[in-house]
Amino acid sequence: MSRLNRVVVAAVLAIAVMFTGGVVGANPQPAPRGVCTKVGQVVSAPVRLVCKQTPKNGLRWRKAPITTTTTTTTTSIAPSTTVAVVPTVSLAATFLDSGTFPKAAVVTTNVAGTVYFIEGASPVNTVSDVTSARYYRWTSGVVTANTPTSIALDVDVLTNGYYRVFVANSQGVLSAPAFNKVTISISRVSDVVALTCATGGTCEVGDTGPGGGKVFYVSATNFTSTGSGCNTTCKYLEAAPTSGTAAWTVARYEWSGDYSEIGVAAQGTLIGTGFKNTQTMVTHSNTEGRAGTITRAYRGPNNLTDWFLPSKDELNELCKYAKNTGQAVGGAIRCTGGSDATLRGFSTLFNYWSSSEDSVTRDAWQQSFNSGDQLTIYKGASPYVHPVRAF
Repeated sequence: MSRLNRVVVAAVLAIAVMFTGGVVGANPQPAPRGVCTKVGQVVSAPVRLVCKQTPKNGLRWRKAPITTTTTTTTTSIAPSTTVAVVPTVSLAATFLDSGTFPKAAVVTTNVAGTVYFIEGASPVNTVSDVTSARYYRWTSGVVTANTPTSIALDVDVLTNGYYRVFVANSQGVLSAPAFNKVTISISRVSDVVALTCATGGTCEVGDTGPGGGKVFYVSATNFTSTGSGCNTTCKYLEAAPTSGTAAWTVARYEWSGDYSEIGVAAQGTLIGTGFKNTQTMVTHSNTEGRAGTITRAYRGPNNLTDWFLPSKDELNELCKYAKNTGQAVGGAIRCTGGSDATLRGFSTLFNYWSSSEDSVTRDAWQQSFNSGDQLTIYKGASPYVHPVRAF
């Protein structure tokens, strides 16, 4: 090709690029035929072409500019629906008589949901851990927020055991077991050892009491023994034991270290006045080895600190027990008849002191455990002493 021809071809190619808007790949792309009829008109071609106005107010196809669009997507995260719950559970009774199941438990939670009870110690982390257990090992019930709900527990399968309580919220999500678990113990009466007189049960004359001695008086109604642990709800009198560990040794003592009159505070004669009399005696004179101080210092086999010298009427009841006459209500009924007091560890050689000062003679009352007679005697005399306590 001649130099002139090469120049002509180059000029034609330059004009083609100017009017077609460029090339796609290595091949020039022709513009659509015809003249643009509307500025901004877009046509499809191997490249996008747009109709534009030329500086001389003509219309020509031009390559459309490339634009990039960025799309932002926002994802919202729903808050967790798991709530830590601590239910409270109350059982009408912790002991169940045979055949009284199911027992209702009242449950209160601070959210609405389902309460699950499961018996035994199997691990629980999800609801399915509960519901996959055998049907008689678990139960459930729906509760309303902060509303006590009664749910029956079938405790037939239990001898001695416990139920654990879990709460699932309204979405069925079991709350953290470490925070929402309550254990309730259930025992059957048949497996519970009955209370004895010594452990808080009902007592009869001759039973061993809490202090380790023998019960010698049972009141039909409560009486007051001021200073005793039972105070206004006393029902029994117990005599210090005469055998076994820390038994009381029968011995004779003077009434007090001071023989002068004490007064009305030491002159109580009724049942329930012995502790106050004795404490007043010790306050008046704390000389060791006297009837008042020796009885208050006694502790007995169970280390109790409320022993005292019996009042006149309390001593009469002790005499009735010693002679096995059968309890008779009231101190006015003398201790007569019956058997030998020595059979129950008491002596008939000498009388026994009471803690009751006589308001007339200023002496103190004593009693024979042989004849049953009560009389006053000089405080410097030495009858026997036997501590008692009220409970």
